[in-house]
Amino acid sequence: MGRAATTSATAVATTPAKKAQPGRKGKKAWRKNVDSTEVEEQLHELRNEERIGGGKLYTKANADLFFTDKSGDAEIKRKFQFKKLKIDEILQPTSAMDGVLSRPTAKSTVKVAPEGMKARNVSKSNVEAVEKLAKRKAESGLARVGASAEAKAAASAAKKRKLEQKKGGFDLWDAPETETTVIDSSLDVAYIEPTLKKSVKKPLLPDTLPKGIKAVEVSHAGASYNPSFDDHQKALREAVDEETEKIDTKAKTLKKLSYPAELDNLDDETFFDDDSEEEEENEAETSAATGETTVTAEVSAQQTFAAPVVVERKTRVDRNKEERRAALEREQKAAKEAKKLDKQLNRLGELKKIVSKEERIRQARLEEREREAVEKANNETRRLGPHAFKPAPMDIQLTEELADSLRELKPEGNLFRDRFTSLQKRTLIEARVPISKNKKLRYKRKLVETHDYKRFK
Repeated sequence: MGRAATTSATAVATTPAKKAQPGRKGKKAWRKNVDSTEVEEQLHELRNEERIGGGKLYTKANADLFFTDKSGDAEIKRKFQFKKLKIDEILQPTSAMDGVLSRPTAKSTVKVAPEGMKARNVSKSNVEAVEKLAKRKAESGLARVGASAEAKAAASAAKKRKLEQKKGGFDLWDAPETETTVIDSSLDVAYIEPTLKKSVKKPLLPDTLPKGIKAVEVSHAGASYNPSFDDHQKALREAVDEETEKIDTKAKTLKKLSYPAELDNLDDETFFDDDSEEEEENEAETSAATGETTVTAEVSAQQTFAAPVVVERKTRVDRNKEERRAALEREQKAAKEAKKLDKQLNRLGELKKIVSKEERIRQARLEEREREAVEKANNETRRLGPHAFKPAPMDIQLTEELADSLRELKPEGNLFRDRFTSLQKRTLIEARVPISKNKKLRYKRKLVETHDYKRFK
């Protein structure tokens, strides 16, 4: 208890007492008792700046107050000029005895005297390295002299292929086939086959991909969240035409696969009646034909007993008239052909112009047809898998479904579905068909009753 009191008394004694502030009520008391030491010190510093520097420091530029010291401290340079680093002091040997060497080895240096230079000792490893480099240069020089243009082209193609592979533009299927290793057929090489390098097998895909199909297709202007009236009506018309075309195609297919409904209303009696009528008609036709044959036979018999026809004999005058008439017709025909030929010869330049014009038109049509075929090949989706590509339906909202504000706006479509459809359309992947989880099994389940279950009692 007494110790605690002593501690508190010492704490009170050591606490500095607050300086009593004199009263500053009134002007005289304020001037007399106010503390102006800080102001006087600042004024004194300003006077020193004006006296020493020739002006106040805050009014001068930075170039007058500071400079860059590039020379450094000469005293520090002199002090550390001959001082070693700590790592050098650690690695410095402290023993005066030489280290223990291993067994004596052969001389590792060779005396070499190059042309025009003094002889000197060179390590054997350096000599071997120089000889190997010289041999390699000589072999490369001989190979370069004897190399053909095809070998150079192959080397440049391989180098270009490696550069493209590094840059990421390497075509795996364009790589040349690797040289196969020749193995003796008498040996059993079954264990070697897995270690041999096999060439890449190209998949059964089209060599050219459609170039006219864009990776990301911009939707119709009428499918935006705030379309104009005309754009929205055009988009609706396109969507309606697309659905109408699908319905018509489906109806045509069903019509081809179906049979006329009138056949269901016919019975067996109708078929039999038709057959009997046809038989009666056939009998009538046959009887009529037999009657006609009898009549013709009678007429022919009557004609056989008629008087013979007398043919008048031509005189010489008649023959001469016919010959002159035939000669005149031949002359007229020859003159007509000659006149026609002269007319065609006179129109040769005109005909040539017509033929050249028709040829130009035909060539233009042929080029246009080829261009259309190329565009069609670039824009068409080829079939890769068992299923054909079917474009996704157009995403469009009805007029009453359009939102009045962004708060009520609902998203249309799916970005993942659009990307997946684009890959199928550009034949990067095969077309897919959705498969339902509730689809019936391909094979019927077979129920088997086990022998133990049969004998269960």
